[in-house]
Amino acid sequence: MNEDAINDLIAWMKIIILTAAIVLLSRQFLFEPVSVHGQSMMPTFEEDDKVILSKISSIDNFDMIVFVAPDQKNYIKRVIGVPGDRVEMKDDQLYLNGEPVDEPYLEENRKWAETNGYPQLTTDFGEFTVPGECYFVLGDNRLNSVDSRMIGFILEETVIGEVKFRISPVDHIGTVN
Repeated sequence: MNEDAINDLIAWMKIIILTAAIVLLSRQFLFEPVSVHGQSMMPTFEEDDKVILSKISSIDNFDMIVFVAPDQKNYIKRVIGVPGDRVEMKDDQLYLNGEPVDEPYLEENRKWAETNGYPQLTTDFGEFTVPGECYFVLGDNRLNSVDSRMIGFILEETVIGEVKFRISPVDHIGTVN
């Protein structure tokens, strides 16, 4: 092999190694692709939707997160309460820090529940305060969701990231609300 070919090969190897390092570090510390499994967030997310998580976001009320649940599976849910929030559900109305909250993402599920004889989506629960370093999460499909009502508060340390972008299916590509 001539010297130019060897130099070219070394240059290409450096580019490939640098690219691989950037991809691996980005995935470890910045972003991660995830597949949605289950029906707990329908119709917001469907089975096998693909999303991108941001691992560096601060989590706020109504953000959607992926976390490691007590059964060691990854769950996707909507954050209802952050540390210090007071949360209550009464007559299918969410109250956050004593104020009623509109939940437009539930409209389709409310219509389905009404049509199928369910008087409300979410069973009442009395007011409580979300402890420090924890979140209270609910699925958008409240009639079919294993969430904080069953598994309790979600520890900050179990959060993998915030859902920022949907990459599949093609007709739903874009940022998520």
